[in-house]
Amino acid sequence: MFAKILVAVDGSESSKKAFDKSVFLAQKCNSKLYVVHVVLDWEYGGDSAATFELIDELRSKGKELLERCKKQALQSNVQVAILLEQGDYSHEIIEVAKRKDCDLIIMGSRGMSPIKELMLGSVSLKVIHHASCPVMVVR
Repeated sequence: MFAKILVAVDGSESSKKAFDKSVFLAQKCNSKLYVVHVVLDWEYGGDSAATFELIDELRSKGKELLERCKKQALQSNVQVAILLEQGDYSHEIIEVAKRKDCDLIIMGSRGMSPIKELMLGSVSLKVIHHASCPVMVVR
């Protein structure tokens, strides 16, 4: 049914639910699971040291999140690969799904903060409208 599943995670409760659903589905379909975390490529600070430090911190937290997800998936006997991307959320999710030839994208419906909720609402809509495979949005 689904040979390759991509799940986008950001640490929010909604993305945790999406991740849990993706592990369950990957088990049932004997799918390979790709877990992606996207760090927003913030341009507000230009080339300042503070901007680079912030991005490094976000990448580090993203790596920790991905490692936790990988461990959980492996404990559930799911073949898993983790990906840390940087850029626009929806663009990176869509591009990873294309690159990995995924059959399904799973993502949460809400982000970690009110600002991210607004952004992720638009992210999920963009992914739904532009992805070349089905998209499941988990509440």
